[in-house]
This record gives sequence, structure tokens and C-alpha cells, in this order.
Amino acid sequence: MENISYIPEWVKNSTIYHIYPFGFFGAPKFGDMESETTPRLELIRKFYPHFDELGINVVQFGPIFESVSHGYDTTDFMKIDHRLGSNDLFKEIVEELHQRNIRVIVDGVFNHVGRNFNSFKDVQKYKEKSWRLHWHFIDFNSNNPFNDGFDYKNWEGHYSLVKLNLLEPDVREYIFSVSEYWLREIGIDGWRLDVAYQIPRTFWREFRKKCKTIKPDCFLIGEMIHGPYGKWVGPDLLDAGTGYQVNKSIWSGFNSNNLYELKAVLEQNFNPNFGLNKGILLVNFLGNHDLTRIRSQLSNENSLFPAFLFLFTTNGLPKIYYGDEIGLKGEKTETSDDSVRQMMILKKDDWPDRGQEIFDHVKLCIRLRKAHHSLQYGNLTSLYADDSTIAFLRKSSKETMLIVLSASENTKSCSIPLWNLNLDGRFFQEQLTQGGKKEYRVVKNKLFIDELYPSWGRVLKLVEN
Repeated sequence: MENISYIPEWVKNSTIYHIYPFGFFGAPKFGDMESETTPRLELIRKFYPHFDELGINVVQFGPIFESVSHGYDTTDFMKIDHRLGSNDLFKEIVEELHQRNIRVIVDGVFNHVGRNFNSFKDVQKYKEKSWRLHWHFIDFNSNNPFNDGFDYKNWEGHYSLVKLNLLEPDVREYIFSVSEYWLREIGIDGWRLDVAYQIPRTFWREFRKKCKTIKPDCFLIGEMIHGPYGKWVGPDLLDAGTGYQVNKSIWSGFNSNNLYELKAVLEQNFNPNFGLNKGILLVNFLGNHDLTRIRSQLSNENSLFPAFLFLFTTNGLPKIYYGDEIGLKGEKTETSDDSVRQMMILKKDDWPDRGQEIFDHVKLCIRLRKAHHSLQYGNLTSLYADDSTIAFLRKSSKETMLIVLSASENTKSCSIPLWNLNLDGRFFQEQLTQGGKKEYRVVKNKLFIDELYPSWGRVLKLVEN
């Protein structure tokens, strides 16, 4: 990340805290369940001390605009959902977070809208005579499940999500005006862009230009579930993409006692010489609003500790899904996301078992990353893996760190190969407070660790000569 010049500098030492607003604030599932504007967003003020203690410096609000239900079926991009509050209230909150040195990112769902969006309602009413017909992909030779008398393109078969025609100039200009309003008038610092991989790069090229003209240091994250990331991320496109492959490899590697899988993903993505994404910023995470929570996903919940250590020592930008930092549980099912979108718990007395222990560990991980230049800016070279151990190197212009993580339930030893790194005879010093040696010497191009504690790790800094 050190040499990626098109990413705003403030991003590089950031930790994102991801909120799904309708869940976090306990809003009704459907907008028509209450007609009055309810200022649930005010509740976030009670969490300011939580954010400060945790050490995060970016809050990402998931879909927050007026919608029918979950937020991705938008009915008005220019208005905060009435279940959450008003534009004025949200602007106040953005200003308050800025005063605490916390940036704000908002979900932009620009691929599709809800059926109550004004352009689609115009098509429903006037059919072929609608002046907004070109805003969508309409087929009058077929019908749809709602019996509108026409068919239309939607998101992956979900007819409640109507695809926008972003190839049309006036549709693009409308979306650009939406972005300008929230960046300029409300003061947000960037966008997390839903299903960015389904939107033409020509649109993102224009979108970036418009956003950066308004706020040059705004941050643009594209939701991407696969590569090639370079198709959507770059100096004239989006700033970053979401690391779904990394996410899957974390819990899968721990659960299957197969950290070779995680090493292979690191090698494929981040090798400084041939990694597919060596010059691309990925936003990495252990969970989000669409996934089973990490504590429920792991077969051994003690693996939470090396998993969080990995998140904050690996390449890319770390993101925490609200509640994971206190060990909330929740399983996504084929029919419901409710248990992973529950209301956030404010009082520590009501936290789940081990909640304080998990919270303290996440705090430690955030402080660790902030304290080390290489963990924020450095390249990543994967070095070693066995069933329950993974080791990788982070190197920046200012320091070199060696990270060794264990998913084993027993204390173990391991020998890390450091070939072709010219480190023979050099020393690494432990950066975590724990038992065992505080200093390790490279002997014959290997570093031997005799005590790697259960579900834990060693974070070692190269001593400069």
C-alpha cells in the first residue's frame, strides 16, 4: 500500500467499523410499519465512547437511504430512511464523528432500485409512454411475477430490485448528483459501492472523476466477490475492492485444519513479485451483513484470536462488522439474515460470554497495526504453512515484521524458512506481551520458535543493525 499513490493517505492507517443501520439501531424490517420519522440514528451517540476505546477511525453505514425493506431496494437516494431519522440528523452525526477524527463512508446502491422508485413507478403507470422508460431495461413482450404487464432486468432474479440503466446519460448524471449531495452537503468521506462488479467500468471511471472533483481525498470501495480486481480498481477507477476470497480462506483454513489454503491465497494475491493483486488495495473482513458471524462460523471459537490477529497483520485494509468485536453470534440461513443483523448491545453487562476478552483482543490488534509502519504500508510475502500454522513477512521502507499464527489447541514449535532474504544472524523481537522468548535469532536462514501458544501467535519485528 505504501506505493499506491491514488489511494487517499488517510485510508492507509484506517480501521473500518461496518454498521448495518436497520439492524444496529433496531429499526422495523419494513418501511411501511411506521409512518413517522423516528430518529434512531441518535443512538449512535451512546457508542462514541465504544468507538474511541476500540480505536476505529472510519464508520461505514450500510444502506441508509429511504427504502421498502432492507435498504437495497431504494426509493429515494436523497433522503435518509424515515425509520432511522432525517438528513439533518445524519449531517450532525457526520460532523460529530469528524470531531472525533472518525471518517464516514456510506453504501451507494446504484446498480438497482426498489419497485417504488419514482422512475419505475412512472413506467408502471404510463407503460410505453413513460418518459422514464429508458431508465430501466423493460420488455413489453413478457410479464413479471408482479403482473405489471412487462418484464424487466433485475438483480439476480430478485424482482424487488429493479436494475438501473447506467448507460443512459441522464441516469448517470442523476447518480452523480446524488454522490455530490452526500459528499458536499452532508460531508461524507466516501462510498462503499454495492455489486460494483456488475457495473461497467466506464461508469466507474466517470463516477470517480466526479467524486474526486468534489472531494479529492474521498475513498471509493467496490463490492467485489471475485477477480480480476484490476478490472474495477485502479488509478482511474475505484480505490479498493472487497476481499471475499481472503475472508473465505480465513474461516475455512481454521475450520479444516488447513492453513495451506490461506497461505496459497496470500501467495496468489499479494506476492510482491507476481501476486495478482500486489498493487491493489483489498478491504478484508471476518464478517458482514451477508455472512454468518465469524464466532458462529468457526468450529473452535478460540480461533477468533488468531483470526483477528491475521486480519490486522495481513495486507490490505481491515474492517470489523459491528458486534464481532464483542463476540456476537448469528447464522445466516437460506431464508433469513436476521440473526446476523441484530440490534447492537450497548451495556457491557449484556455482552455475550467472553465479550470483554474478545473486545480487549480486538483493541490490542488495532493498536498493534497502528504502531507499526509495515503492518499498514508493507508488502506481504508468505513464508510457511502447515496444518495449523501460517507465517508471513510484512516489509515497508521503515521496518520488517514476521507474523506467525497458530490455530492449534496445543503449544507447539515451528521452524520458519527465511531463504533468500539475507537475514542470517539477524534478530527478531516479540511485539506481543506474552510468555516465552522475547528475541529470536535467524540461524542458517531459519527462525525457530519453540513456544507458539494455542490459538495465538507471535508478531516479531526485525532488529535494525
